[in-house]
Amino acid sequence: MSICYRLIETLADGRFHSGEGLAKQLGVSRAAVWKQVRKLDEVGLDIHAVRGRGYRLTTPFEPLDADAIHRHINAAIKPRIESLEVLREVDSTSEFLKRRQTTTIRQGIHVCLAEWQRAGRGRRGRHWVSPYGANLYLSLAFILDEGVLQSGGLSLAVAISVHRTLTGLGINGLGLKWPNDIFFHQRKLAGILLDLSGEGSGNYQVIIGVGINLHMPDNAGGKIDQPWADLRASGLEQQRNKLAGKLLENLVIVMDTFSRQGLPAFAEEWRRHDITAGLPVELHTGQQADVSGVARGIDARGALLIEQAGELRAFHAGEVSVRLAG
Repeated sequence: MSICYRLIETLADGRFHSGEGLAKQLGVSRAAVWKQVRKLDEVGLDIHAVRGRGYRLTTPFEPLDADAIHRHINAAIKPRIESLEVLREVDSTSEFLKRRQTTTIRQGIHVCLAEWQRAGRGRRGRHWVSPYGANLYLSLAFILDEGVLQSGGLSLAVAISVHRTLTGLGINGLGLKWPNDIFFHQRKLAGILLDLSGEGSGNYQVIIGVGINLHMPDNAGGKIDQPWADLRASGLEQQRNKLAGKLLENLVIVMDTFSRQGLPAFAEEWRRHDITAGLPVELHTGQQADVSGVARGIDARGALLIEQAGELRAFHAGEVSVRLAG
């Protein structure tokens, strides 16, 4: 483990640690500690330094731990997870899983979490801001039958699994925005990215990437190009392993149901939490003129329905980005 990561994990408790004590614990000079502290800003961490007291993280956090995550997963689901890896840093958890898969789709469920993503990805090529230890960055790879996938609505079902997880942990004020964003008091809290790759067998490998903002540092939050929210008042930054375990549990349960029943099993739940239904929205396509209209929910395949001049048009997730008008 590098000195930088050992330093972060020592400071994760949020208490002051003297430069002398850190130097002794890490087996380096005080000058080396100071140099490492200066580097922490590069991974998105806010450090508070006070002469005579030492250094502390402005926001403490619970480091991710694979064994602790497993303890929060239902015993019936644990055997389904073939691999679960926790990394301190990675370009992207989804890209990591892509590289780990062989040319033949592997069976079972494979999971990757990271403390810091150097190149986290959002929808439509956007950067997902991923400071160290502040949030949750998780990807899951599994196999889905082509017929089920082609029926539509997978991204909506995944969003429901995230919504269920957070609601189950006591978070209120959540809503869903098509196709798969989770909002908290009308600001984006979590996002989902799907990567699909097919094989001649009729199966698809699906990689689900989930990012949930827990306590976004101010210096990192300034890089986000839309209104965002985090859960800093909830205490979940100190329950990240529980959150990860329960999210994995819900993802597996929802994907099992989706594999058998498709979107109809979740359509009503989506409608209950849809924050755009009945409101004016703007659709940004990136390739043609933007579209304005009133959101009218989803169709049987999970497409967004927009009313314009009394007529309904259906839009699919790969085509557009949706913002509330005004």
